[in-house]
Amino acid sequence: MKKINVVIKKNEEKILPFVWLNGDEAEVNVHARLVGEGANLLILGIFLGTGNKSVKFNTFVSHESPRTKSLTNLRGVFKGNSSFNNDGMIRINKGAKGSDGYFASKILLFDDAKGRSVPSLEIDENELKAGHASTVGRPDEQQLFYLRSRGLTQKEAEDLIVSGFFEPIISAFTINEQSNIRKKISTNLYKL
Repeated sequence: MKKINVVIKKNEEKILPFVWLNGDEAEVNVHARLVGEGANLLILGIFLGTGNKSVKFNTFVSHESPRTKSLTNLRGVFKGNSSFNNDGMIRINKGAKGSDGYFASKILLFDDAKGRSVPSLEIDENELKAGHASTVGRPDEQQLFYLRSRGLTQKEAEDLIVSGFFEPIISAFTINEQSNIRKKISTNLYKL
């Protein structure tokens, strides 16, 4: 299990990128504390699993000062018998007025893959913004049918949907990183 502890100080901005592309089974726990006024945190996650691979990715983000901001944005695609497990917690402490915390997770499952994503909020302050969204589901059969009716094979249609599914997260990376991540996703999809 990998534990990552991060402390973000006054007016500091941090980006924590995670790209897990069919790697070894993994368990990652991220604990982030926004301790200084104006601290800003962005957690980006891209996950692609196949076979019997599994990944657990848990986040705990604690807003401890005024006007802090956090965004956790995760996207995962799992095929075969692979699985994804996630608990995402945002805690806004008393005294963290004006804070803004959001957790988003979208997991796309194929075959017999399994996914679980549970966002949670703990709020001890009044003047703030906080929210969460989580979806776990299968690809739209009508989209797949449409793509196949245009001459794509089932695999090509699935790969196109997967590539587009990751794009909102990929676009948050630098230009060089974007190209590298797209290439790695394409390589991993090609192997399937």
